[in-house]
Amino acid sequence: VEEGDESDESLSGSLGSSIDKETDIVDEAITFFRANVFFRNFDIKSSADKLLIYLTFYINVALKRLEGCRTLAGGTKAIINLGPKDVPVPGETGFPFAGLFPLPQSDEEAELFRNYLKQIREETGGRLLGVAYRPNGTPNKWWIAFAKRKFMNIIVPQH
Repeated sequence: VEEGDESDESLSGSLGSSIDKETDIVDEAITFFRANVFFRNFDIKSSADKLLIYLTFYINVALKRLEGCRTLAGGTKAIINLGPKDVPVPGETGFPFAGLFPLPQSDEEAELFRNYLKQIREETGGRLLGVAYRPNGTPNKWWIAFAKRKFMNIIVPQH
């Protein structure tokens, strides 16, 4: 961050410099989550569509973790604890969308992709807290209710 630039760059890495301060893929995923979660099929036209699908699934997972959290502090802890979990990449057990992304061609490429997914999940989780909880720190029932939805008919495991 250059002198005089008041932007808050709390994340570093490959995603940090590509975040548009106006609207980006994370904002889009959160904004359209409640509509997109009802779809079972998507017309994929670009890699942004693939990332939007991944983020919609991640938001569904995060909301499932927030479901029992009655305060913003509890929700923040749940999201933070979700972050360090193993983040599988295409070709690994647990990656939710086999065939959606190309398989990494090397261990280095897999680690780069894993780090990108960790970072974008962290950013998404932080922004999701801003809509899933009201300014007074209580849950927004209109958001938390979507934890019960299955995205693309995928069952999100309980904690």
